[in-house]
Amino acid sequence: MTTMKAYEVYDGGDNWVIVFATNSATARREGAGEIGCEWENIDHCRRKPELDRHAPGPVPPLALIAAGWHYECGHCGCRVDEDMENVEPDPHFDASELGPVAVGQMVYCSVSCAAMERAERRSRETAESALIELVETKYPGSKVTHVNVFGHQLEAKGGYCRAYFTFPGGVHHATYKYGESDAAWVSQCDAEAFRQLYRRPQDEAASQAAAQQERGAA
Repeated sequence: MTTMKAYEVYDGGDNWVIVFATNSATARREGAGEIGCEWENIDHCRRKPELDRHAPGPVPPLALIAAGWHYECGHCGCRVDEDMENVEPDPHFDASELGPVAVGQMVYCSVSCAAMERAERRSRETAESALIELVETKYPGSKVTHVNVFGHQLEAKGGYCRAYFTFPGGVHHATYKYGESDAAWVSQCDAEAFRQLYRRPQDEAASQAAAQQERGAA
């Protein structure tokens, strides 16, 4: 069985990757492909024998940190390394908690930051589900394809919380901007189909009243 060895492939800028390969040439080629640059643009391809035991990868983030790498905290964005000397403690939690925490391939500067990120993610998922339910209830037969939630909760400002949906007879996606108005944004070529499908009773009554007035005036 061929032994896979660990190599650090670096482009000389902000991009690096750990590649497991049988030789340096293969590692350089595969690393360049992962980084998205040409072979000749690779700054170096170096052996990292201390990481061989993690073949075929990926290398756990805490193992990389122990080997000298650093990350950004997935919640607050501070630098996360083995020493944590440059981190300013958040006043909302005990500074003694500071230390690299990995959740899958994500890294955080503390247990508290990891917990806050999980809480915000659950809140965002709840907000997304609520927006989907709102739109699909408001426009029966529609199907929300994706949503954008500003921050981690529904906020009726700036039209940042949006849902994009399809509806029967429509060619293009329609857009609902939460809190900006009570109407959806629809492509001009779909406008008539949308009106016919979702014409409100008060709109219909207003149209009939207007028609009666026109006949009376005639």
